[in-house]
Amino acid sequence: MDTYLYPILADSEENAKKLEEKYARKYPVFYDPSKKVPKMLNQEIKLLKGGRMPGLLVVDKAGIIQHAYYGDSMSDIPENEILFEILEKI
Repeated sequence: MDTYLYPILADSEENAKKLEEKYARKYPVFYDPSKKVPKMLNQEIKLLKGGRMPGLLVVDKAGIIQHAYYGDSMSDIPENEILFEILEKI
């Protein structure tokens, strides 16, 4: 689908590498120790729900956000089929 994944972890390089080794071996995990990116994207932190809530943005080749999804819990992420439908429309 001519698509790239850019996971960004608002944490240290060391923790990003651990996450990358454990889960994302095919894709690099970028890290943001300053936590500027989640602030820019209005990604919420809910301490009673485990910390930073998942955020998923679909950005087109022109750099325009075509779809934004912000989870309400750590496990609240869209199913792959939903993402594929979104990507097909772009």
